[in-house]
Amino acid sequence: MSDKPYTLRRLTDEDMWPVLEILGKVIPDDLAPVFEQLMAKEKTLDEAGSVVAVRLVAAVLKNMPKIHNEVYRFLSSVTGIAPDEIRRMEFGTTPNMIWDIIEAEKNANFFVAVSKYL
Repeated sequence: MSDKPYTLRRLTDEDMWPVLEILGKVIPDDLAPVFEQLMAKEKTLDEAGSVVAVRLVAAVLKNMPKIHNEVYRFLSSVTGIAPDEIRRMEFGTTPNMIWDIIEAEKNANFFVAVSKYL
């Protein structure tokens, strides 16, 4: 990460709340029927997984404009960089920061714990 304009701190328990707030605003509410179809054997696991993946991607893309302020505040908290400065960084920096947080092995337990509640 030496060529990146940011350094990420390790996530703490307090970070769970903004992460859940952000996820709650982007994850679609209409996934239950897919799981019901899976349980009723109307869809295979692969079919259900494909539907869920497409709906998640579509919902995230659709809802990103609604959460950009929360994302910038969270990234600011994790990097120590002001939200306005993050907004002015090179195009693509924000998704790279998000990916780096998710990918970071040091934070793996955090995301495993959060995923249990989704």
